[in-house]
Amino acid sequence: MTVVITGATGFLGSRLLRALLAGGRPVAALGRDGAGQPLAARLEAALRACGAGEGELARARDLLTAVPADLTRPGLGLKPADHDRLAEEAEAVWHCAAALSLIGTEDTLAPVNVGGTRHVAGLAGRSPGHVPLLYFSTAYVAAEPASDQAEELPMSSALHAVTGYERTKLRAEAVVRDWAADRRRPAVILRPSLLATDRPLPAGAAQQPLSALGTVLAELIGRIPPLLRRSILHKRPGLPRLRLRLQGDPAAHMNIVPVEYAVGAALRLAALEHPPGAATYHLVHPVETPAPLLIEAVGGLVPGVELVLQAAVDRPNLIEQQINPMLANFLQRDWRSRSDGHTPLHEVLPGLAGPAPVDLAYLRAAMNFLVSELG
Repeated sequence: MTVVITGATGFLGSRLLRALLAGGRPVAALGRDGAGQPLAARLEAALRACGAGEGELARARDLLTAVPADLTRPGLGLKPADHDRLAEEAEAVWHCAAALSLIGTEDTLAPVNVGGTRHVAGLAGRSPGHVPLLYFSTAYVAAEPASDQAEELPMSSALHAVTGYERTKLRAEAVVRDWAADRRRPAVILRPSLLATDRPLPAGAAQQPLSALGTVLAELIGRIPPLLRRSILHKRPGLPRLRLRLQGDPAAHMNIVPVEYAVGAALRLAALEHPPGAATYHLVHPVETPAPLLIEAVGGLVPGVELVLQAAVDRPNLIEQQINPMLANFLQRDWRSRSDGHTPLHEVLPGLAGPAPVDLAYLRAAMNFLVSELG
């Protein structure tokens, strides 16, 4: 029997793939060739980027099969015989792949996020009846914390699905629920919040929101003349700091959950007995991170800058004009977990260790911001 996974070259999927392989389970990873590399090479690069050494990679080659596929095509673009054989050999189907963008429209993201889920469900539907479909969604399709509904209604959720990404993930969840109900099959919907890691990410590795923030910061600083850049990165005694106003809600919070915790919890949830139908679980941190703490963490990386988070920025300077549009979707919105009304994971999984605290040190490490590369 084989575990089938999509999205195994991504930030979350590569870590799930590594964990599955560490358990000695044969894995078939579906994805595309790309960036001048065949899928097999992309999978190996993804495993290396999340910490796999040469011995681990050698063992992985014996267990891992790369299956070139296209989520947007019926049958995943596979030959019918290959599609059927893969389905018949499946012991679980993990769907991690997604088109992730905070600015993409619903129309541009739907072919992968909705159509792709439908095609993966088609593969799962041809597998043995006990095989579950395990789908990674997002915590941000749920209703706001004020909702007292244990399982929110689709319309209530739709009102809070602000971005095209969230709307397509909500539609994809409906595909999974309908599939489970119509076929009387088990499905598990996993809703992580903002995933992160405090472990180093090498160049070219899949990004997560905080490391993407670090990349934006590095790109902006890289455009600054060398003398000013050095004063920003290495504050000298007696010199005033550059003051930058960031537009955002000072009262906002975000839920940041270590990816290692999310993967471990997902694997334990997958091991439970699931009756026919779809079960939903939130993979979130029990402690919300206040937005000012993130700003403080950024400030620690650029000691020559005084960062101020405020609701509006009038007459922005040139740097503020560049940075605020880039951070608009991140700082001008509340990213709480929205898990109120859902059973906490520690009640579903007794003995589950809590996630690492997301403190200043964690946030700085998660941004993967290397001063040495900027001068």
